[in-house]
Amino acid sequence: MATSGRFRSTRRLRNWMVDQVNSGRYPGLMWDDPAKTMFRIPWKHAGKQDFRSNEDAAIFKAWAEFKGKLREGARSDPASWKTRLRCALNKSPEFMEVNERSQLDISEPYKVYRLVPLDEQGLVPGGRKDRVRAGRKRRQRSNSDSSEENFNKKYKNEVVSSQPISMAMQHIEVEREITIESEAVDESTLIIKDESSVSEIQLNFMIETVPPAGAPPYLLVSVLYMGQEVLRRDIFQKDIRIAYYPSSAPQPLASLSVERVALPEPSSALSPGSCTGQQLQAFSTLLSFMEKGVILASSGLGIMAQRFCQGRVFWRGPHTTKEGPHKLERTNNPIWLFERQRFQQELDMFRSCGGAPPQCGVTLCFGEELTDKEETTSKLITVQISLPWATQQVQEAQSFRDSMTLLQALASQSPLSEVTLNLVGIL
Repeated sequence: MATSGRFRSTRRLRNWMVDQVNSGRYPGLMWDDPAKTMFRIPWKHAGKQDFRSNEDAAIFKAWAEFKGKLREGARSDPASWKTRLRCALNKSPEFMEVNERSQLDISEPYKVYRLVPLDEQGLVPGGRKDRVRAGRKRRQRSNSDSSEENFNKKYKNEVVSSQPISMAMQHIEVEREITIESEAVDESTLIIKDESSVSEIQLNFMIETVPPAGAPPYLLVSVLYMGQEVLRRDIFQKDIRIAYYPSSAPQPLASLSVERVALPEPSSALSPGSCTGQQLQAFSTLLSFMEKGVILASSGLGIMAQRFCQGRVFWRGPHTTKEGPHKLERTNNPIWLFERQRFQQELDMFRSCGGAPPQCGVTLCFGEELTDKEETTSKLITVQISLPWATQQVQEAQSFRDSMTLLQALASQSPLSEVTLNLVGIL
């Protein structure tokens, strides 16, 4: 029986993309698994304050150059470059986005794509067509279920806003590559494909919630100069940047998603006579290397950090895997400073067996090494980050243990080693 259909050859894209991942020339573009069947591609929005066109848009610009879409003298347009490569990846049967492995809510977001083997692609004739379509639908349902499960797992313990949720569509793309743009901060995509009797709709969106009045902060940040607190901030955003912003330099535009914590000038922050002229000079030298600073991203899974400044940064916290000092390297991959799952395990152990309560924060030290037992008063600049929600849970566990200790003490004074409690309702 004769068959007809439309086949799009994208082998050039697959070969080109594999070559670029293997080249190591593009920051954030790397393999996501040892078997090299999935790769990460940087996905930072061009409107973000810390967007670096030469780095964050490098792979998208390279594809535009490869396709001959860059005209000499044309203005830089990272958003269009990104749209072009995204359309190519989404249309190609040789690539499939892996939603559950993508990370879009961190300081250096990325998407993960899988190289689809030939026998899973829809480029087969005749009798296998229905089976291929059925397999494609099953994969889509599986990806959707996994994505929803991952989302729920990640955010199930976070504060849920009672305020209305705002969603914005930035790009609407159909098979004819018609693009409509609207005013939006976050990037969202609606892709509609119509292939005879099969209609597929893929909707990607980002939800930003505003904490209601009276909600507890995500983080509590305290900046200390030589052990003296010079700044204390409640943080209600999930992402923060701790950095030095010299008064002589142009101030960056405020980001809607990243809250800034500016390291203050020591001459005005420290009390008069608390440090020598030599120490003030040391502060000045150190702060000059703290521009761009460190970004912390908090979520239901814990706190991650990534260093952008030239100066060295050391840290300590409850969930390190080896003895310090622990250096925060300047790489494209953020590291975990605080893991919520491990904290909950420690909290359960404390509630059941007693002992030392779990720690509820981490400490950063700028420019100097910091060991696990070293006092911060000997350091020029340290930043203490605590988690109010964790502190509250430890306090509740301590109250529970105190109540149990009291009951045990009363029971020991009873001839039958029993205590009777009469519960009285309060109206």
